[in-house]
Amino acid sequence: MHNNGQTWALVPIKDFDRAKSRLGGTLTAAQCADLAICMAGDVIDALRGSARIDHIACLGTGPHIAEFAARQGATFIAEQPGDGLSSHLDAAARQLAERGAQVLVIVPVDVPMITSADVDALLAAHTGGLTICPARRDGGTNALVIEPPTGIAFRFGEHSADRHVEAAAAAGLEHRVIQAAAFAHDIDTPADLAALCRTERHTQTGRFLDRSGIRSNHCPPAAPVTA
Repeated sequence: MHNNGQTWALVPIKDFDRAKSRLGGTLTAAQCADLAICMAGDVIDALRGSARIDHIACLGTGPHIAEFAARQGATFIAEQPGDGLSSHLDAAARQLAERGAQVLVIVPVDVPMITSADVDALLAAHTGGLTICPARRDGGTNALVIEPPTGIAFRFGEHSADRHVEAAAAAGLEHRVIQAAAFAHDIDTPADLAALCRTERHTQTGRFLDRSGIRSNHCPPAAPVTA
């Protein structure tokens, strides 16, 4: 990464009480909320441990997200009423640029398996303009690095990786797509949860899966092989 200016990470966080609704038939509402909190903590741990991130901000609404950001030592940016995620991110990018951000890294809370080394590798691959890590399932955006932070209007959602690349091209920004395994899989569906339960990482999420019994329920030990 050629820019020596401030690099900010921005983590958009849905209210924990409404998070992971697509897992509602698999987990209780309380489990969905606790899972979301642990995943957010793991993502911020990975960002905090990166040698290339100077500051972290959480974008959300309500006291729960503000309190979470404070516990994490992160800046809280409040969403304004109305509008959608992309508009909220546009506004947050403008605020962070005003604070001196020259590079902005947007990472959702749905990728709890990333490590600080994964974040470092993503930023090492970024050479200016736009760098995108697409979601394998729906072509969404599971990580985005933008320089300058307000270089494009964001277009998050399904198939947004392609839309972000198109926006960068239209803005005359250099751009690249990185197929990074660590960022490719988000946790959104029961199948995603089952895959997460098969991992053995010692993270906040992993410990929650163990103590809640979710791991044993959704990834039971393999049956012994009999002759």
